[in-house]
Amino acid sequence: MGQKLSVVGKSLPLKEAWDKVTGKAQYSTTMNLPGMLVGKILRSPHAHARIVSIDISKARALPGVKAVVTANDFPKKLFTVNVMHWQLDGGELMDMYLFADVARYIGDPIAAVAAVNEEIAKEALALIHVEYEVLPAVFTVEDAVKEGAPQIRDNAAGNIVVPPMSVFPTGDMEQGFKEADVVVEGTYTTSKAIQAGMENACSIASYNSGTGRLTVWSQTQLPHMARRMIAHLFDMDEGRVRIIQPYAGNGFGAGTDLNCEPQCCALAIKACAPVKIMYDRAEDFSNRLTREHICKIEMKIGAKQDGTPTALKAKYTGDAGAYMAKTASGAGVALASNITCYEIPNIYQEIEVVYTNHVACGAFRGFGGMQSTFVRETLVDEICQKVGMDPVEFRMKFHRKVGGLGWFPGTKITSCALDKCLEIGAEKIGWKEKRARKKEGIRRKGVGVACMGWLSGAQPMLLELSNALLKFNEDGSCNMIVTPGNIGQGCLGSLSQIAAEVLGLNYEDIHPISYDTDLTEWSVGTHASRGLYCLGLAVKKAAENAREQFLRRAANILKVAPVELAMGGKRIYVAADPQKGISVADVAKDAIYNYSGNSEQITARASITPTAFAPPWQAGFVDLEVDMETGQVSIIKWITVHDIGKAINPMTVEGQLDGGTGQGIGFALYEDTIISTENGKMVADGFDKYKIPSILDMPDNESLLVEEEDPTGPFGAKSVGESGIFLQAPAIANAIYDAVGVRIRDVPITPERIMSALKAKGQ
Repeated sequence: MGQKLSVVGKSLPLKEAWDKVTGKAQYSTTMNLPGMLVGKILRSPHAHARIVSIDISKARALPGVKAVVTANDFPKKLFTVNVMHWQLDGGELMDMYLFADVARYIGDPIAAVAAVNEEIAKEALALIHVEYEVLPAVFTVEDAVKEGAPQIRDNAAGNIVVPPMSVFPTGDMEQGFKEADVVVEGTYTTSKAIQAGMENACSIASYNSGTGRLTVWSQTQLPHMARRMIAHLFDMDEGRVRIIQPYAGNGFGAGTDLNCEPQCCALAIKACAPVKIMYDRAEDFSNRLTREHICKIEMKIGAKQDGTPTALKAKYTGDAGAYMAKTASGAGVALASNITCYEIPNIYQEIEVVYTNHVACGAFRGFGGMQSTFVRETLVDEICQKVGMDPVEFRMKFHRKVGGLGWFPGTKITSCALDKCLEIGAEKIGWKEKRARKKEGIRRKGVGVACMGWLSGAQPMLLELSNALLKFNEDGSCNMIVTPGNIGQGCLGSLSQIAAEVLGLNYEDIHPISYDTDLTEWSVGTHASRGLYCLGLAVKKAAENAREQFLRRAANILKVAPVELAMGGKRIYVAADPQKGISVADVAKDAIYNYSGNSEQITARASITPTAFAPPWQAGFVDLEVDMETGQVSIIKWITVHDIGKAINPMTVEGQLDGGTGQGIGFALYEDTIISTENGKMVADGFDKYKIPSILDMPDNESLLVEEEDPTGPFGAKSVGESGIFLQAPAIANAIYDAVGVRIRDVPITPERIMSALKAKGQ
C-alpha cells in the first residue's frame, strides 16, 4: 500500500481498442464459417397454450432446409438458461425444456430450422404446422394470485413459485419499530427494463460427429458455466463442449443467461454443420431475458427523532414471468444490499416470487440493488424531512463504518470513503445554496442526493473461484490467460496493468488470452462487479509467483542471493548496485535455451476464492428542474463521486461511471417494456417504442474518484462495474420532492406520474 507505482494508476488504452477502432474485431454477428447454415426459431404466438401436435414434414422437404428440430429430437431434460445456477450449492430452479410442450409466453421456442439462407429458413418456419390448445393466461402478479386464477405450472400452487420467506433477518424488527419516533413507508413499483445493447443476441454452433465435440461461439459473460449448462442439456461430458467468446456488443447482465445457444446447438448436432442464429431487434427485445423483475417493493423504516435508524422492514415481490431464471436470486440480492449501507440494528425482509405469462427475467447491471437503492434512499429522504435533518448530514452520520456488518451475514466492511464522497459531491453541486432556493414559478429547481455501498464479487453467497495463468516468452513478454467474460468493460487492460506492475514490465509486454474454454482455466467470468477484484487478486498472486521464479534464476546468473535483487524497468538488478543486473528477456530466454540441463519455460498460476467483498461506496448528486405545467424533468447537472479504493486505470473507471449515469437516467425517467395485459405481448419491441437516453438527454456530468485503498484488493482496488447505475433514480426522485413537494414511488418517473402527483396534492 502506498508504494510507488509505474503502470497501475495510469490511464492506458484498452487492449482491444485497436481491433475495435479499425473494424478488425470479430463479433458473433459478423462471423462466418465455411458451410454455415442460418438458424431460425419457431415461437409460440400464444401466451399460454398446449402443443397438441406439430407437423414438420413440409418444412423438412423444402429444398435448402438441412435440419428441423422439435421436442421429439432430444431427450426431455430440465435445464435453465440461468447459467449462474452452478454458483450456488444446490443450484437454482431448473424449469425449462429445450422446446416447450406447453408454451408459457408469446415467443416460447417450439421448433427450429436450419437452411442454406435466411429466406429459406423463414419459409420453412411458415411451413411448420402446430396445433395449439389455447389456455387461459395471467399477465400481472395481482391476477396470477387471485382465487381461481389459471394455473401456469404444476410446481407452483396458486402460481407462487417462492412463497413469502424471510432472508437475512437481524435483531428484533418489532422492537425496533417500537423504539422509533418516526416511521416512513411506501409501496413502490419498478420497471422490467431491457439491456438494449448494440448487438442483438447471436450464437454459432458447430458439431464434429467424428470426435463428438460441440463448439459454441457465444456472447456469454460466464463461459465455463455456459459450457457446463450446454453439456448438461445435451448429456455430454463437459470436456466435449468448447465455448469461444468473440467480442461482445451486449452485456449488462444479459450474458449471464444463455439466449439462442441451446437451439443453435440442437440444429448443429442434427445438421452436422455450423449453424448461426441471430435475433432481429424485435426478437431480441421480446425474447432475451430482461431485468430481474422485482415488480413491487413494500418497505418501511423507523428512526428516532435525532435520525438514528431503528428498524427496516421490506417485502419484495418478484414477477418471474414464464420461468424462474434469476427472479428469486435478484430479489435476494436486493434485500442483501440493504444491509450494507446504514447502521440499522433491526432488519426483517422477505421475498415472494410469482409466475406469469410473459418473457422471463434474467439480470441487468446493478442486479437487485437498483430496486432496493431507489426505495431505501427515497425513504431516507423522507426521514430527513420529518426529523428536520439535512440529507447529506444523515448519510454521513449513519452509514456503516469499517468493521461493520457487510452485505451478507458474516462479512465485514474493510474500507469506506463515503464521507469524503459526500463532502466532495455536496461542494461540487452547491448543496447548501441550492437547497435554500425559493420554489416558485412554472419551472422549479431542486437538488437531490443518494448513496450506496455495493460489492466486489458475490462472495460468500456464491462460488467466486478465479484462476490466472501467466506464460513467459523468450523475449520476456507474458501471455496472461484469464477468463473475465470479456464484454468490453476494459478488464483485460486493467488485469494487464496489475501483472505488469508486479513484474516490472511494460503494459505492452502483457498479452491477454481470454476467449476460449479450451485454453483458459476455470473461472466464474463477469458478474457482480467481480472482474477486476477477484481476477485481479488471482493475476497478482500468479505474477508474484512468477516474480520469485525470475529472481531465483537471475540470482544464479548474477551469483547473488535472491533477496538482494529487485525487479523493475524490465530488468532484474542488485538493489544495492543497480548497474549490476540482467534483463527479464535474457532470463526468460536462458530459462528456455539452457544447455546445462536446467531448461524450462517460466509459467505461474494462481487460484483465488476471495473471502472479503471490498465494498465500493458512492454518492450521487443531481440538480434539476421540473416544469409544473407538463411534469417534464430537465437534469441540469449530475455528479458521481465513487470510492474506488485504487483506480488501476482511471480512464476505464470514469468510462464505467459515465456509462452508468446514462443507464441510470434511463431507468429513472424513460425505460419500460410495457407488457400488454390483454395478451401478454411485449409492447416495446424496438427502439421506436423503448426510449433510452441519447446524447441529447445527457446532462452536464462529472465522475469523480476517491482513492483510499482497500486492504484486501489488488493494489487496494475495488469494483466499479455496476456502481455507476444505482443512484440516479433515488437522487432524481428526491430532487423532484425538493423542487415541487411530491413523492414519486414508481419508475420510470414519467411526466404523467408527476402531473398525477401534483394534481393529487392540489397543485
